[in-house]
This record gives sequence, C-alpha cells and structure tokens, in this order.
Amino acid sequence: MAGIAAADGSLNVTVVDGLTRVSVYAADGSRNIAIAPGTRVGAYHPCGAWYAVRAPAATRVPRRAPDGSLYVETTPFTQCGAERVTVVAGVIP
Repeated sequence: MAGIAAADGSLNVTVVDGLTRVSVYAADGSRNIAIAPGTRVGAYHPCGAWYAVRAPAATRVPRRAPDGSLYVETTPFTQCGAERVTVVAGVIP
C-alpha cells in the first residue's frame, strides 16, 4: 500500500483520466489527481480528484496555478511553492 506520503516526504499521487468517478483518495491511500486542461477549472475535477498541473521548471510558483489547479513537481525538487509529489500510478505530462 502506497499511503499518503512517500519516504522522502512528498505526497503520493495516482493520476486518473477523469472518465470514472473517484474520490480524493485512491484505494492504496495516495491522492487522486487529474491533469488540468489549461482553462479555468478550480481545485476539483468533476470525477472527484484534485486538478493538478506540472509547475514550470526551476521557478518560484504559488501553490495554485492561474487556472485554479494545484502546481505539482516530481524529483528532482527544484521549484519553490509547488506540491512535491511521487507518482505511484499514471504519468504527469
């Protein structure tokens, strides 16, 4: 079971396609995220997952992207402000 946090302290996430209704948490305890389309969306996808988008490389960013989704980053962690995540299933483009 993945759980909510990875060994390095980052948040475990499962990337979902948004076609099936899910809750915020995946069966393994990680957070479900759906990739934001780039238009104003807010924090939650209609399927129940968080909206997220990869933060621009090596920049300081706020917690939320202009479209309302959560900025995330994977290793190596270089941004300041983005949520540090470890992908347990799926891919963040």
